[in-house]
Amino acid sequence: MQSELKIAILTSPNQWFIPYAKELQRQIPQCDLYFSCEDFKHSYTLVFILSYHQILSSEFLKQHQHNLVIHASNLPKGKGWSPLFWQVLEGSQEIVFSLFRADTSVDSGDIYLQKTLFLNGLELYEELRQKQAKMCQSMCLEFLDKYPALEPRMQRGEESFYPKRTPKDSELDITKSLESQFNLLRIVSNEEFPAFFYKEGKKFILKIYPDFTTSSGGGGINGVINNRVINTICLELENYIDLKECEQKEILKYRNDRRVKSQLYNQHTISLKEHFAFLESLKLDCKRQYFILRFCSQIIGSINFNLKGYGEVEFGFFVNPNLNISGIGRVLEQIGLFYTFNVLGAKKLCLEVFCSNKAVINLHKKFGFLVNATKFVKGKEVLEMSLQR
Repeated sequence: MQSELKIAILTSPNQWFIPYAKELQRQIPQCDLYFSCEDFKHSYTLVFILSYHQILSSEFLKQHQHNLVIHASNLPKGKGWSPLFWQVLEGSQEIVFSLFRADTSVDSGDIYLQKTLFLNGLELYEELRQKQAKMCQSMCLEFLDKYPALEPRMQRGEESFYPKRTPKDSELDITKSLESQFNLLRIVSNEEFPAFFYKEGKKFILKIYPDFTTSSGGGGINGVINNRVINTICLELENYIDLKECEQKEILKYRNDRRVKSQLYNQHTISLKEHFAFLESLKLDCKRQYFILRFCSQIIGSINFNLKGYGEVEFGFFVNPNLNISGIGRVLEQIGLFYTFNVLGAKKLCLEVFCSNKAVINLHKKFGFLVNATKFVKGKEVLEMSLQR
């Protein structure tokens, strides 16, 4: 059915939803993406209006067969601004999303679909945004899957409205406990509208992050010594260029293992000559850093960092394929986060992973990575993910 429809997505320019709009566009055949209603040149069967912050004229709505909006509330309750964040602030952990027909009144059109997002009560701003976006994508795809069988229904019940949130709404009350204000801390943006408080007339800004060095157990990382990261269970991070020749050959053997190279972009078997040329190039390259992770003299994995500039780092890792020990990937992830944010002092960590590698994708998501976009590399679908601090 989708291939027979003319479909468009409309979202606001220069704002958080754009990567998710592009991701949704790639999942819908022959779908166009717009950042202004004024850019539309012809009519569409369906227009998904997602996180768009301008008033749409009746002329625009009449131009298209179906104009669909998604609102994070159980309409007609919770109309207006930032309904997800207002409900989180109220302590709700079950957020109803409504997909409805756009009209000239505020959030008042007939409803096609409703789905519930379940929260765990610990999500912070970025994760809440990600879950909101994924719910919107899911509902759009479900609508397309069921179209044209869905029948809209009128909104029923007493309506209510949320006001627009402002930076002033991020103010903390220092006479109250953090526990009582935790939901407010969950919905602040550390960069756009951070939490703040006043003491003796002076303003202080407070930023909140998950603690990645302890979030999954297994012991925290204690320090950095001579380019090595050491923790309480005798883990060592050692640069490739400082390894003995026998260890340099050993890491090449792991990298050339089919179980490892199948998850890498460069999947050809690297010769010893190529490998040593690569190691020599690292000596002159201040932006690329490659390490082994050693536990009690055993190499258990490899991790690498590429300094992209402007506080951004790209990283990747692989586990020794001959070890049958659970949790090594988690340890490499923890060390990667610690090294990026505490040693390199970066603000953003990026990575790319094949969509087929579900286990690694889920691992990254557990540590707070968000999906920014998808692309194809050598015919395989790849996720672009990132984590900001």
